[in-house]
Amino acid sequence: MKRRKLLRIITLILGLATMLFFVYVLIVFSRVRGKIESFLPLTGGEETMILWVGFGLIMVLIFYLLSLYLVVRKIRHSEKMPFLLTALVIFGVIAVLFVFADIALLSDIINQYEAGLDQPEWSLLYPILSGQFVIAVVFTLLHGARFFIRNELKEIRRDGNVFQIVQFVGVICGGMGLTAGILGFFYPNSWNQLVHTTISTLILLFPYFLTVLYWFLVKFKEGDRQFFDEKQQLDIGSSAFWTLIVSSVVMTGLYVGNYYTLEGVIRLTWLPFHLFTVMFLFSLGNIYFSRRV
Repeated sequence: MKRRKLLRIITLILGLATMLFFVYVLIVFSRVRGKIESFLPLTGGEETMILWVGFGLIMVLIFYLLSLYLVVRKIRHSEKMPFLLTALVIFGVIAVLFVFADIALLSDIINQYEAGLDQPEWSLLYPILSGQFVIAVVFTLLHGARFFIRNELKEIRRDGNVFQIVQFVGVICGGMGLTAGILGFFYPNSWNQLVHTTISTLILLFPYFLTVLYWFLVKFKEGDRQFFDEKQQLDIGSSAFWTLIVSSVVMTGLYVGNYYTLEGVIRLTWLPFHLFTVMFLFSLGNIYFSRRV
């Protein structure tokens, strides 16, 4: 109980700090954006302010991860899957991924400023930060209201809620990975193997990996360590069957459609495209079949 209370206090403090951080970011950007877009030199103090934005994003990431942990724990100790908690997981995962997007956009802006190029990333950065701020406010208010530690079941005979959360996270990460892969075909000349294939794939797999890891830990704590009940086994079998068929059709179509340009961007995107296709279809199938009686 003391550990849960301490975790709640730490997360609440991080939430308040995160909200103040976004105000700080707005002040910094209002000060340096004009200079950056006009390619004017920045003062040493302004460069330091931008550097602190990067460190602040690490704090924001920790806050979102802790909040997601408390949300998933609340779901695990709930009798059913409340819509609000499911929505919090979805938006929390998106907020986590957007922290990495913030870092990437800021890095692009600085590189283009140093190279004397325009920075269209500003138009993306502000809406993303605004959405993250709203999510941070919602999480902080819920932490302050002790929402994540009330009305919990004391005993859990067999967990099924966390398994559902894994599927929702799989749909989100898989869908965003597919979207990123599709963009590669629209902007092939701008595609970078290290940044857009390797690093982006690892980032998009990060929330899914953490959720699966938590699910494994939950299962190992159960007495009989039975990973799936009979209904889940049937659902997984159905999902795997349709995932095999649809993903095979998709990858065949991708190959045929790029038959004469296999040395192009497809050689950089085919593996993440396949991984995220399978993840998206399998997770979506599990959600669909789990809701069928």
